[in-house]
Amino acid sequence: MLGIPTHLAPRVNAWSTVRAFHAAAIGSLVAAAVLLLLYRLDAPNDHVLGAVLAVVPMLVMIAVHTHVGTWRSGVAFLVVGGICAWWFATVVQRELADVPWVTSYLLSLVVVPLVLVGGSGSGTVRVALWSASGFVVGRVVTAVAAVQSGGPDHPLVLAWVTLGFVIALVVAVSRSTPRSERVQPELLRSAREEHVTAYRAGIEAEAAAILHDTVLNHLNAIALAPAGPMDEHLARTMESDVAMLTGRAWLAGDPVVPDGADPADTASGAVAAFERMLDEQRATGLQVTVTGDPSSVGRLDPHAMTALVRAVGQCLANVTKHAGTDTAEVSVFDDGVACTVMVVDDGRGFDEQATGADRMGLRNSVRERIGRVGGDVQVWSSPGSGTSVMMSVPYTAAIGPAPVVHLAGDDDVERAS
Repeated sequence: MLGIPTHLAPRVNAWSTVRAFHAAAIGSLVAAAVLLLLYRLDAPNDHVLGAVLAVVPMLVMIAVHTHVGTWRSGVAFLVVGGICAWWFATVVQRELADVPWVTSYLLSLVVVPLVLVGGSGSGTVRVALWSASGFVVGRVVTAVAAVQSGGPDHPLVLAWVTLGFVIALVVAVSRSTPRSERVQPELLRSAREEHVTAYRAGIEAEAAAILHDTVLNHLNAIALAPAGPMDEHLARTMESDVAMLTGRAWLAGDPVVPDGADPADTASGAVAAFERMLDEQRATGLQVTVTGDPSSVGRLDPHAMTALVRAVGQCLANVTKHAGTDTAEVSVFDDGVACTVMVVDDGRGFDEQATGADRMGLRNSVRERIGRVGGDVQVWSSPGSGTSVMMSVPYTAAIGPAPVVHLAGDDDVERAS
């Protein structure tokens, strides 16, 4: 019951128990019908199909009571079930008189549903009374059938056992409810703390990735730039990134929307953001060739689209910084299930296993970022053979971030959970 509010836990427990009772009742009736059909195959001269037909109305009434779930439908089931149990018992007593142990077992199977379905409800006394009423109805109608057919009155051991089990179960549940109510707040608190911890970890990971993608990349670009005034495009990019870092849009996981794009038109905004990212990389001197269908990026969830655009941008930044080449190819594929983007270069390549733990570009800014939106990343590279990075994000598996919260204290963070 972890994560269910305390005031709802008893109701959920009762609902689960009722559904279990109904399933057991259906299983009991199906077992009785199957046994009779098997017996009919073995003894074709015994007319037991009438007993099989008697099971059908009981199954229908269980379905009705499961759907309606009122005391009136419960009473209707006991009435119809009692008539069907008498019908069933009459046929079985007449046709199977020579095998009393089989008769006793079959009669118990048709009485058990009266005990179980009658016992649905809440409250120990109420459940016990419903179950006892169902048992009495079943016991009376089978006794009447025995008198009418002139056969013995069978003890219905299985029905007695079922009645005892139901009463014992509801008594045990009623005694454990106070303890569950005391423990439930602790379980909820633990679940909330675990959620907050995971939320904080996600924020920290995304913050580290964004800092790497912006500040570190800009410092590297400044270091590689020739002496003299800063490139205007680089200056504008830095100003835009500083505005983004000092705001809260990145914390909320808001999608990247270029200036002038319509925020309501997510598809065109996604394509524009993708193209803007490519233009920024081209402005650094990298020659980027695009193939495939870039519009498929617009069919992603906005948060997944933002993650994918940023990850592709980091892959291209890695080409500029590490590959030793000024050309790269970006291919976009749409297979109807996921959007896949592959970044390929013919540079010097590298051994990912030999990459230092402090190198965050591929690990945090690509792999973990795509993983947080339900995607997958594969890398093929070796020294001297270039690098290929394939990022695949499902259209329906994107995991949106938690809402924006103030990180001034624990109370603010907990409200986000």
